[in-house]
Amino acid sequence: MEVADVVDAFDRAAERLRFPEPEHPHSYLVAARLHAFSDAERWALVVDTVGYNPRAANVVDVLHALGNCLVGTNETWTKRFVNRIDNFAEVFEDEPGAAWYRQVSLVIRGQSVPVAAAATTSPQNLFRLLTPQHRDLLLAEDPEVRQLVPADLPQVLRLDDWHHTALRVQPPSPERERRRQVHEILTRHTPPQERVPFEVRPSDIGTYQQIAQVLATADPSHYRPTLPGNTHWSNWPMSGAL
Repeated sequence: MEVADVVDAFDRAAERLRFPEPEHPHSYLVAARLHAFSDAERWALVVDTVGYNPRAANVVDVLHALGNCLVGTNETWTKRFVNRIDNFAEVFEDEPGAAWYRQVSLVIRGQSVPVAAAATTSPQNLFRLLTPQHRDLLLAEDPEVRQLVPADLPQVLRLDDWHHTALRVQPPSPERERRRQVHEILTRHTPPQERVPFEVRPSDIGTYQQIAQVLATADPSHYRPTLPGNTHWSNWPMSGAL
């Protein structure tokens, strides 16, 4: 396998809004985990992002899968959505403009989890209190991940924290190229440290360049981060902003 093919798959997924973003506007980030699988001919990446989604009225675990061997599809990307709070309807007392925490235990995967929090605690902050003690209850277990990835494909890397850069991606089109040219003209004299790039694709980000190398070679030693991890929810304050 070629590294360029893996990176290209990342970029094409990003063009179609299929690449995972910690700062998703509809979901307050709670936890994230990355799984990489590879052998001589196959590769798969599963990024697990857990967040409170008010529209879904639950804490939703979104499993973003990319690869050339995904289970149940011929595409190079797919997603699964799993609600994590079994008793969500019992947790809050809804009033106009507010949701009051009833101070009851949360039920996650059938397990009762007490949370010490004031009744005025916002839903997103309540669920963030579950980490780190109950982080693994929220994130996908191996059988859930394997619903997306072949059972015999070896896992070569797992990360609970990595450095992500917010993406700025536009699908290929004549209009995109015109905008790029205008952007270059307008920013030509801007100091480099102040310049905002026209686009940021996964292929522009060192983390995903290294992960693509891991996937293409099945060798985890290619992952050598030079920047600290930033996928903790506190680093993405605009997640859930819409």
